[in-house]
Amino acid sequence: MSLTRKTFRTAPMRYSALTAGAVVLALGATACGTGDSDTSTSEKSPSPASTAGKTSEPGEAAQAKFTSYASSTSFDDTVSALKKSVADNGMMVLGDLNQAGALKSTGLSLKGAHTFFVGNPAKGKMFFQKNPAIGAEIPVRMYVWADDEGTTHIGYFDPAPMFKAIDPELADGGKQMAMAVEKITKGAAGGTSTKGTTVAAAFTTVDSAKSFDATVSALKKSVADNGMMVLGDLNQAGALKSTGLSLKGAHAYFVGNPAKGKMFFQKNPAIGAVIPLTMYTWADNDGTAHIGYFDPAALFKAVDENMADGGKQMKMAADKIANGAAK
Repeated sequence: MSLTRKTFRTAPMRYSALTAGAVVLALGATACGTGDSDTSTSEKSPSPASTAGKTSEPGEAAQAKFTSYASSTSFDDTVSALKKSVADNGMMVLGDLNQAGALKSTGLSLKGAHTFFVGNPAKGKMFFQKNPAIGAEIPVRMYVWADDEGTTHIGYFDPAPMFKAIDPELADGGKQMAMAVEKITKGAAGGTSTKGTTVAAAFTTVDSAKSFDATVSALKKSVADNGMMVLGDLNQAGALKSTGLSLKGAHAYFVGNPAKGKMFFQKNPAIGAVIPLTMYTWADNDGTAHIGYFDPAALFKAVDENMADGGKQMKMAADKIANGAAK
């Protein structure tokens, strides 16, 4: 039985709980392909040297590091501890993906697999003002899963090199975010960390020849044309309007293939830190639309070297989807 997008539990928009100037980034129950754009001017100037319809030359690759902590408590207790630690450290859970719940429809029963998107509203607004491409990395993806023996883990990719790969001028912000995420994870899980293989993960940007809204529509079509599905989405631009920040477009989509996803999770449930893939669309100040994502092949390898071949397959799919949408 195939997964449907509705099987992923998503968090509602939480405007009422926030003070003025806060950023809310929440997962929408459905993908919104229109209505995200705004004609006002942002504070970030357009990216230099972008050519519509082509893949930009990648900058310095992120030295991606997947870090995980083993928890001494059950999966449910670890999830509760993570949420508490997030709040204790001045952050918020801004959305989530319940992978274990979704995969039940395929006949796969996992002991636990759940992704949480964590951020700091004020800092989030600041980063988007500097460069809206940062939506490919924030809110930060923190993943909780249980292995076959029942041991629960919290894992994430170090935000510092990811920030730097997107924009070297955001390197200091990435270091701050990395310290915050490490503190949150230690507070929730305790113990010591296990670092996976450090890999060079390029941040790929495909410049679209279309408007932002047309690029979003084309991305959804390209996903379907390539045998994949949009399993969830994160409308950053729509949420950021509540802070007074008007972006011309910023929307992340979580893309996967249910059958392949089941196969990967069976091999190693830690792969939920990468799949479904994050494919992010945004627009510059001049209205040029882009699709960006980190190399799935490298991220797969960082989580589990034995899954490198699967990562290569996902990279080919992501490249084909992005280029098909941007033409």
